[in-house]
Amino acid sequence: IEDALDIIARSTGARPDMATLPLDDARTYEMLGRGDSVGVFQFESEGMQEALRKVRPTEFDDLVALVALYRPGAMDQIPTYARGKKDPDSVQIPDDRLVPIIGPTKGVILYQEQAMLISKELAGFSGAKADDLRKAIGKKNREAMGALKPEFYAGCQASNTAPDVVDWLWQTNEKSADYSFNKSHAACYALISYRTAWLRANYPAEYMAALISSVMDTKDKVPFFAARCEEMGIEI
Repeated sequence: IEDALDIIARSTGARPDMATLPLDDARTYEMLGRGDSVGVFQFESEGMQEALRKVRPTEFDDLVALVALYRPGAMDQIPTYARGKKDPDSVQIPDDRLVPIIGPTKGVILYQEQAMLISKELAGFSGAKADDLRKAIGKKNREAMGALKPEFYAGCQASNTAPDVVDWLWQTNEKSADYSFNKSHAACYALISYRTAWLRANYPAEYMAALISSVMDTKDKVPFFAARCEEMGIEI
């Protein structure tokens, strides 16, 4: 990013400020929605390109979600998120108390923070107990999760949560232990991803020049990116 900004400053006389970069650039989201993400941090694998085409991100929160979705344990929820993005009426949330928690992620329990909020709102966990659950999920500590399960079920029962909903919530907790992100971590990744995508969408020649310079010691990547430049109509 810094190398690209240096090149932009030399070629245009102005240096974009990444700290104040608007997060709603239409050109950037159009590029990502096509799955055109070669050279974009976190988003350049073929699988992620496919996920981008399915979700068609239009806002920063979509990028945060994609960073967290494209992981073991969450990947099978990409179609659910994509469907909810395309058709908000298709989002299914089985308990009204979950709407403010998982509504923004199209009915998908995606982040550790959501698991914490659910355990507080439906199971009556204290903040400290909810954080114990988050730690157990994050560290894949199934023994610690198992110790919290009876209290989770009892708390949900006391709050009149439907048994099938409780089962779904706990099964999601167990699956999240395979590989789940906290939202703040995903957001940091997504911000770097957006900045690289913005540079590629708005200053493709300068960004690709910086990218190729960064991989000069990696023989297979230089011709790969050079070929991509040719496809983009960029002379190198």
